[in-house]
Amino acid sequence: MRLAVFGATGRAGRVVVDHALRGGHEVGALARDPARIHPHARLRVVSGDVRDPVAVARTLDGADAIVSTLGRRRRGGDVCTDGIRTVLSAAAGGIPRRLIVLSNYAVADSRHRTAYVAVSWLLQPAVLRDKEQMEALVRDSGTDWTVVRAPALTDGPRTGRYRTGIDLRPSLTARVSRADLAEFMLAELRDNAYVRRSVTITP
Repeated sequence: MRLAVFGATGRAGRVVVDHALRGGHEVGALARDPARIHPHARLRVVSGDVRDPVAVARTLDGADAIVSTLGRRRRGGDVCTDGIRTVLSAAAGGIPRRLIVLSNYAVADSRHRTAYVAVSWLLQPAVLRDKEQMEALVRDSGTDWTVVRAPALTDGPRTGRYRTGIDLRPSLTARVSRADLAEFMLAELRDNAYVRRSVTITP
């Protein structure tokens, strides 16, 4: 496939881009600092910000599917909400329709009364509010979306030892490697098992 990746220079995004290229996909990646992405024959890097409609449209050009691993920058701001709003606006013509978005477990209808959720909201309320607003925009869009809700992510290797489902509840100590996350996100684009659904990934 030809993928448009947003959040490509983030810790999860870099792994997704690497796995996509290794899997034979073509990737268009938007980056504020293109120098942070290693060149590759099947990689097209667009310089710009995810809030810029022109840069986003250039990234989407020719794509079959959209992958968003946007995350909140240290200086704050609702980058996930603002970014996905720009992406959805640029994709409003219907091509590409397929969208997979990285979110956090503990938001929207996964905001259960568990220790994991309570601690998450205590430690990072602004991050979770941003993700919750982002999810609302995605669900209201006309895309064939999938939201992937992850627990804490690590830089560990790909293990293949993870579960996915719409009713899973991670434990307080749940951890998933970014490599396993990338594997699942790319597999979901192929399998379409969770179209227009929110799915949790957990050990």
